Amino acid sequence: MVTIISLFLIFSGLLAAIVHARNNEVNVRTINYFIFGIGAVLLSADFFEIEGDLNPYLFPSVLVSIIAIHFVISEITKQKTSFFWIFLPIIFALLLGYFFPFTSFSFLGYFIDTNEEVLLIALLASVTPFLTHLAKLGISNLVIRFGSIIWAENEENYLESLVSYAFIGGVAALGTFLIGPLGFIIAATFYLSATFVSRNKLGFKNDIFLSASGALWLIVYTILLLQLGGFKQLNFLRGEVLEGAFVAGFMVIAYHLFLQLARFNRGNWKYIFTFLALLLPLLSVLVIGFAYNAFERLGGVLSLGGMLISMAILSVTFALFKNANFVPLKIFSVGLIFFVTPFILPVEQVSSISLESLGIKQSDTAKDDDKTVSLDFQEILGSWLIDEEVSKVFFELGPEDGRTKGEFKTFRGEMTIKEEITNSNITVILPVKALTTYISVRDQELMTDEYFDEQNFPEMQFQSKKLVKKDTHYEWEGSFTMLGITNPLTVEMSLIGVGEENGQKVIVLSGSSKLDRTTFGMSPSSKIGNVVDFNFDVKMNLD
Repeated sequence: MVTIISLFLIFSGLLAAIVHARNNEVNVRTINYFIFGIGAVLLSADFFEIEGDLNPYLFPSVLVSIIAIHFVISEITKQKTSFFWIFLPIIFALLLGYFFPFTSFSFLGYFIDTNEEVLLIALLASVTPFLTHLAKLGISNLVIRFGSIIWAENEENYLESLVSYAFIGGVAALGTFLIGPLGFIIAATFYLSATFVSRNKLGFKNDIFLSASGALWLIVYTILLLQLGGFKQLNFLRGEVLEGAFVAGFMVIAYHLFLQLARFNRGNWKYIFTFLALLLPLLSVLVIGFAYNAFERLGGVLSLGGMLISMAILSVTFALFKNANFVPLKIFSVGLIFFVTPFILPVEQVSSISLESLGIKQSDTAKDDDKTVSLDFQEILGSWLIDEEVSKVFFELGPEDGRTKGEFKTFRGEMTIKEEITNSNITVILPVKALTTYISVRDQELMTDEYFDEQNFPEMQFQSKKLVKKDTHYEWEGSFTMLGITNPLTVEMSLIGVGEENGQKVIVLSGSSKLDRTTFGMSPSSKIGNVVDFNFDVKMNLD
């Protein structure tokens, strides 16, 4: 679904840019914003949940219908000046507020307590363009009365932009307070609908209103992008977010410059400048997106999110200037961003051990303050070998805002549990070549003598000295050898369950440990991180 919509937006943005270059953009601007809004609602559809027998896609389907109905009506009535059409979004808001079962739906985990909450946001969005226009007329009349004040079209544009910014800020505060991220979708739906039907009515000029609705949709796209990327919020204090925000400014200015050149040149130059106008955002999105694959705090989903928010802010500001509406860039960039996102998502470290297939139930293991309580090791007396195919050792290090994650793709070892628990022992061997941080270029660098020196020290090893039973888990006290240096290390371990596979007894263990890599001769670095946190899920077969 994401890929299909992304490709549709990319193609639509490409066509929109070509139309813009041919000086026909004004004629299809509302179509572009219709595509932009519909794309956001369709992408959000999978994040709606429902209580009861209703279809979870009912809510987004209604939103799509509202936008589509108002768009069609706006096309039919664009030559008419009847005042009545301006009230159509208000009528839809009232009908939905009283008859649609909003309280049965949730969006991204946020539930709607009452229909009045949705009604309030919908009505506010529906009347804002009209109220803005009334304010502009009122101020203009006052200016005429007090003729010494200079008030022209530029000042009217400033007023509309001022109100647009205030409205978006109000939605951010009130909408999210009442119904969470869904507040932006409701506001964007009714604001865009009101902008559609007010076109050419009573002197309405829609450029700034359309740009404000585009800004709301960009915020919606950002929310969906973060959800797909597994992030909870966009922190503008993070460097990669600021990076994306300012790259967006570069994109907007470059796009506008090249499109202006394309519009006022002929022959091959028109096509060359149009190509350059789209090439820069293409390269910007690809470089800033895939930069995450080189270093965690450089680029990635958060940078792309910062890019979208910055474009949302810039879109209203740029609408102040004649012919500076860059909706083709919005559509094209959003399509690109959502297309590349699946390729740059952070790797999820997930266990490949299926407890259910081994006959182990999660409920068999007790819990204490959300921590797993180990089963008694007396149940697994004997010798055990690590199943190298499914066992995993994960690790991560670095500052909280940019953790480097990795794993050992394979490792081997054996464990013996004796009746006298303290005399039990375990040996685990970790081949350095099996280490991966999910980025091949970086993995190759880690094999050099600056880091793991794989050629001279091909293996790491943990060797236990004794096993100690704690309240909720067991602890192996032993030593860890890396780069030819051996240091003490304690490993926490819990027995998750005892099962059976192909008639053979198997066990599943989990645990964690941590070590300071600088104590093994590696150079300290605040950027890379010094303390490495390990956690593991191990399946062992009876020897």
